[in-house]
Amino acid sequence: MPNLIPAILIALSLTAVADDKSRPSLALPIDCTLGKDCFIQQYVDLDPGPGIKDYRCGTATYDGHTGMDFRVLSVKAAQAGVKVLASAAGRVKGVRDGVEDRLMLTEADRQAVKDRECGNGVVLDHGNGWETQYCHIRRGSVTVLSGQTVAAGTSLGLVGYSGQAQFAHVHLSVRQNGAVFDPFTGRATKEGFCLGQWVQTTSGLWQNEESMVYADAQIIETGFAPAQVGPAEVEQGGIAPPDAGSPALVFYARLINMRAGDGLRFKVEGPGGFQVASTGAPLDRNQAQYVGIAGKKRSGGPWPSGDYRGMVEVIRADTVIGTAENTLRLP
Repeated sequence: MPNLIPAILIALSLTAVADDKSRPSLALPIDCTLGKDCFIQQYVDLDPGPGIKDYRCGTATYDGHTGMDFRVLSVKAAQAGVKVLASAAGRVKGVRDGVEDRLMLTEADRQAVKDRECGNGVVLDHGNGWETQYCHIRRGSVTVLSGQTVAAGTSLGLVGYSGQAQFAHVHLSVRQNGAVFDPFTGRATKEGFCLGQWVQTTSGLWQNEESMVYADAQIIETGFAPAQVGPAEVEQGGIAPPDAGSPALVFYARLINMRAGDGLRFKVEGPGGFQVASTGAPLDRNQAQYVGIAGKKRSGGPWPSGDYRGMVEVIRADTVIGTAENTLRLP
């Protein structure tokens, strides 16, 4: 019986949240297909202290993160032009443009955007104290003006990496009367409420939450390269595939939000008896972004023509929780 009272209180609280008709109904703030050409890199931090906690009570966030980061694959993908969209109808409360797009790699980079961490951005007023903020928009691409009324889905600019950004993305924050809200729980972050495994439903702010796969140890890209590659190279994008004369033939996998203890298992097979199999050591800490590789250096003649097939598995507690494949064809 003692355990029944908290459950009733939680149920009543969720009902109260659901009955708030003033809340905005949010659509994606980016023009892409989640899980294909864009991904949720980080969620809102719900831990009120120095720890971290995303809406699933996981660790796909960082301390004090006040929004959600919707990333594209690379700088090259952003430069091709991906629209930032108004998540709900509203009035433009403020805009900023003119901040340089530059990946934040050093402390000097961080200091260069002090007090402008959002970079180029837009704030929309949705009434009843609700507002959304869109950060890291590409310099020179903001398309709205202060005071302008916009419909949901209106283009606000293009995805960039201005301000405090380590990858190309749009950061979406949701607030009511200055309090930060998590779009998945529909609650203020100061409550610290997250969804444990036993919670089946909640009243969030998203229109189509079921389309948002939780980004836990998610494989976002695989490919082949002519040499070893790491996070810096794949973040730039446009890695040229190997040819018959390349010094190496490397299969790589790129993941987000890996946990301590996770590992990768690779297998690469190809013509002429080409075969590589490797299992990496479990990670000693959480990794927001991670690149694993497996391959061989060339010795002697050119790589044989034909299909080279790479496969990667994500291992957690001796269980495969994710897998992906890619094929390279050499003429």
